Amino acid sequence: MYEAVLFDMDGVIVDTEHSVTEFWRQLAASEGFSLSTADLERHVYGNRADHTLRELFPRISPDRYGEIYGRLRRNQESLLYAAVPGVHTLLEGLGQAVVPVALVTGAQDWKAAAVLGQLGLTETFDTQICADDTALGKPHPACYLLAAERLCVDIERCLVFEDAVSGVTSAVAAGAACVGLAPPHRARQVLDAGALTVVRDFTEVVFDPRERTMSAGREELLFAPVPGGDRLPAY
Repeated sequence: MYEAVLFDMDGVIVDTEHSVTEFWRQLAASEGFSLSTADLERHVYGNRADHTLRELFPRISPDRYGEIYGRLRRNQESLLYAAVPGVHTLLEGLGQAVVPVALVTGAQDWKAAAVLGQLGLTETFDTQICADDTALGKPHPACYLLAAERLCVDIERCLVFEDAVSGVTSAVAAGAACVGLAPPHRARQVLDAGALTVVRDFTEVVFDPRERTMSAGREELLFAPVPGGDRLPAY
């Protein structure tokens, strides 16, 4: 039985793959090279910006990271964000059932604020874990362990929604169960990383607040009642 649900942000709450891809490919072009799909899968999607710069842009000196971060922030704050289909319905159902929820993202807190503000989800999550909250980013499990600690829920009782291999690896390494959100070409990779099942988006996930059951892909998941029945205060 699960007690809490933890959500990644990019590719899970909000559809940002195109904008993220475009930024890093444009940066690579300005540096005189190109990024492959494999580069994006391994070192961009689900990873923090410092990881991407270290792994894919070794010729960029750390002295320039601040400049790159500034360009990234201006780019991301200028975008109009679209929610992943079905996510509002799922979050609403979890709220009705008093299931604690957390946002666990490798993005900076300013981006999380911009995304959640646009999507009307600012007050939805009981806690938020962003890039600066842990020393190590995904695929290290620290961010998911911290989220469970803040929710006062055992990580083994947490269900995670992730879209990238690094995120699935992080969740599974922490000890959580994970449902992957992925298109067909990435589904095998996500399953191999340890996801229980894969769905395209949240229209394939159904949660019944009264029965406290969730159907996700081929999985039927059961949620335990929350002691006291009171929702946690937002962190």
